[in-house]
Amino acid sequence: MTGKFRSASEEELSPLGKACPALSHWFSSALGEEILSQQLALAQPMIEGFFGYHLLQASVTQKVDFAASSRINHRFRLGASQEQGGAAIVEFEQLPLPSESIDVVLLHHLLDFASHPHQVLREAARVLIPGGHMLLIGFNPFSMLGLSRFLFSRGVYQRGNQLRAARVADWMNLLDLQAGRVDRGFFRLPLQQQDLLSKTAWMERLGSRLHLPWGGFYIIVARKEVARVRTIKINWRTERKPSLIATPSSPRVAARGRHQKR
Repeated sequence: MTGKFRSASEEELSPLGKACPALSHWFSSALGEEILSQQLALAQPMIEGFFGYHLLQASVTQKVDFAASSRINHRFRLGASQEQGGAAIVEFEQLPLPSESIDVVLLHHLLDFASHPHQVLREAARVLIPGGHMLLIGFNPFSMLGLSRFLFSRGVYQRGNQLRAARVADWMNLLDLQAGRVDRGFFRLPLQQQDLLSKTAWMERLGSRLHLPWGGFYIIVARKEVARVRTIKINWRTERKPSLIATPSSPRVAARGRHQKR
């Protein structure tokens, strides 16, 4: 088993762990609760379609349980701080889990606030089994929610890495994660008053119907690629035996194999 656990009494926390208390408090606001509600509504149908034995959930807040509707029996949380809750406090850049041991990984805004987001994604891909699924939720920097940092005082949710969905999808492809379509939500103005949020509900309906690209958050579902096995036909008149050859499932892997033969 690789990686290491962090004791709950340890004072030194990662930047992600230090950001979690403020993020958890922000998700308790009217704006934060509205965003969480929309994220849950979009993610639940996707999560219900995942199968397997083990599901790992990692979120910057414990105010919502995305895995509650999952059909997978063994569901557990890991966190970078006590505010995240979970079975243990860990370093997500070095997960204490065996490789290819988890069927489904849910990452809720971890890449937005981690010091090394690519390494966090790499570790999540490492522990995912071939054919397993990853569901990732992040803030969209090119949205009214993200661009409001130029107009108002920067809230805690605006102090992250500002990662575009296309950039995260490229990272996934480099890690043999086949990213599917991107779903987006929260198209209205980032207002903290509940009554004003309710008056802009028409913006939500319009953005969802037209699949506009400037939703405040995005959800990416990716599947870990597996090597296909191809049977090679042989001449049965010889003494050679049948053989199986693993065929790379992505052009990037195939290109890497050809390069190594040179």
